[in-house]
Amino acid sequence: MGVSGLTNRDLSSKIPVINHVLTPLENAMNLVVKVRVLRHIRQSGYLLQLEDLSPDLFPFWQRTAGKEFPGMPDNALFFMHAATGLMRFFEVAADRREPCALPSLAADSVWHAWMAWDPVNLAHFCRRHFGKPIDHLPHAMLDALALPRALVGCREHEDARSRVRGLPALFRLDATLRMPHGHGYALQDEDIVYSRLDANGRMAGRARLHPELTLRALLLANLISQTDYAAALREKRGLDTGAGTYYVGDGGSDNAMRDCDADVNCHGGGSDGGDGGGSSSSCGGGGGGGD
Repeated sequence: MGVSGLTNRDLSSKIPVINHVLTPLENAMNLVVKVRVLRHIRQSGYLLQLEDLSPDLFPFWQRTAGKEFPGMPDNALFFMHAATGLMRFFEVAADRREPCALPSLAADSVWHAWMAWDPVNLAHFCRRHFGKPIDHLPHAMLDALALPRALVGCREHEDARSRVRGLPALFRLDATLRMPHGHGYALQDEDIVYSRLDANGRMAGRARLHPELTLRALLLANLISQTDYAAALREKRGLDTGAGTYYVGDGGSDNAMRDCDADVNCHGGGSDGGDGGGSSSSCGGGGGGGD
């Protein structure tokens, strides 16, 4: 039976982490959470990876991640969206011979918890599903092209026909989940702008053009071709003749914003911690150049 043919009962029986954290069902709210988590897993494109998560990872993340990321939600729906973002990043980082930066603090929270809980399990998981361990690299070890590599890599995975357009799901993740003090990337007339999110996970202050992610910066870094650059520039100039358009993204196929704005609270509360300075620094990963 294909993924699309799996029922919630089928998925629930196949994914230990779901049964571990969402049962027994004490009330109707927990049932709503379970249905939404299972729907997300079915639509995520990472069924096998999410199915293989240890049932012990979520409760460890739930107990510890909030200390490092104050105000972050600790529910199962937020965790599963963040874990899916981490799978997307692992896939991109494994394909690259040079390090990539992770543009989501929500996804990074799962990575940090996993390393603290069982780094051997993490390494085996990455080798099993992505062909190699993904080394966790602090920001100081990342070069200026780590984030552009992640952008182009994410675009290629989402749409192999274009390396120059759109805001990939991983770059939308923190804003979509309203991650407290997360990374707020948005698209403005085909340019990527950035603002640090506030304590409630909303764009704080004026979003500014991200200098490392402009079309010209990608061209000079040899991450896109002259042909792609020229085509994108023509399209951008066409957009510039009209009114400016500013948006965070359309939510993609996982409908995270719709789920999180419904009955189950997936958003963070008010926290006064974090960095509001507008830096897009983040941890990153490298696949080690192949085995």
